[in-house]
Amino acid sequence: MIEIIPPPRTSDKHGEGHFGAPRGSRTHNGIDLACYGGSLIKTPHHGRVTKIGYPYPPNDPKKGFLRYVQVEEKNGHRCRYFYVAPSVRVGDLLKPGDTVGTAQGLLKVYPGITDHIHYEVIKDGEYIDPVKYLENFNESTT
Repeated sequence: MIEIIPPPRTSDKHGEGHFGAPRGSRTHNGIDLACYGGSLIKTPHHGRVTKIGYPYPPNDPKKGFLRYVQVEEKNGHRCRYFYVAPSVRVGDLLKPGDTVGTAQGLLKVYPGITDHIHYEVIKDGEYIDPVKYLENFNESTT
């Protein structure tokens, strides 16, 4: 139930947004969900907000304003929403459809990129493909 507004982020001059996409010497640990800056980002999960952080140093003059929200589910999965201005606080309990925040927009930081949020899931300390996780999650809740 993450609000996604076309176009999907497949590839632009900054790379591709799928799980495992090459990122120089590393790989992409999540998926990029295309949206416009200011889009409401909603969670598909029940969980507790366990962290609100910065993916880059807060004193970075170009990217220091970017944020992420981590939501932990009862099963121990940690779901992270990057490039989201939080509208929640650490300790908040969320249910499916609750707003986590708004997409921050990346066009000023990375000209030529498709605006998006980055979504990743960590299970037992390992990154897992969020697409497969969401498919399994949706099947188990229907």
